[in-house]
Amino acid sequence: MGSVTGSISISAPFADVFAVVSDPERLPDWCTDFARASRKDGDHWTVDTPFGPVEVRSSADRGTGVVDFRVVSEHGDHRAFTRLIAVSGNESEFVFTRLFGAGEGEAEAPQLLAVIEGRLKALASLF
Repeated sequence: MGSVTGSISISAPFADVFAVVSDPERLPDWCTDFARASRKDGDHWTVDTPFGPVEVRSSADRGTGVVDFRVVSEHGDHRAFTRLIAVSGNESEFVFTRLFGAGEGEAEAPQLLAVIEGRLKALASLF
């Protein structure tokens, strides 16, 4: 098992960024390669992706800035762990770690990191 991690500084208050990253309905706003639409489906979210619908479970803790995601589909079980850090009143740092899923390893790390970096840039562009 391994992982890839990326981070980005965002010129926005913690509360504003947390409101976006902790809301699965907002995934299409910053995970544009993955989420086309998102809707509440019982105790999880169903996200329409280029590969078909997937189940997304998330947990968020505003006090620690932690937002974790688990994506379950016929393509496997993927997990991402994020942390939002208040740097100052108008500056936040967002850290995104993605564990390797089934069939993924170090060989896929550069591609996975490029995906993460694209998502981080898309997130920062919202502010």
